[in-house]
Amino acid sequence: MADIGSEELQKLIEKMEKEKQAMLEKMTPEEREAAELKAKKLIEDDNAEMQKLIDGAAAIAAGFAPKGTDAPKFCPNCGAPVEGGKFCSYCGSPLTSAD
Repeated sequence: MADIGSEELQKLIEKMEKEKQAMLEKMTPEEREAAELKAKKLIEDDNAEMQKLIDGAAAIAAGFAPKGTDAPKFCPNCGAPVEGGKFCSYCGSPLTSAD
């Protein structure tokens, strides 16, 4: 996608808009309503998840662990998140008990 110019991108957007409109025209009112409800639910779920991520990131940035969780742990050698065990699953370095 990085090689697409603004004109090509605009043409793709227009093409997708036409395809979307054609699909909507083929749907019954009941199908359209069901699709709209499903889309609203997905957007609500996505917004809730995004807010949880934002809240967690803000807490971490402020120096606090997110509610109900321990502070994230990272490998002292490579910085990868620790998934448990005695060795880093990314670089294989031994993990100290403090991690």
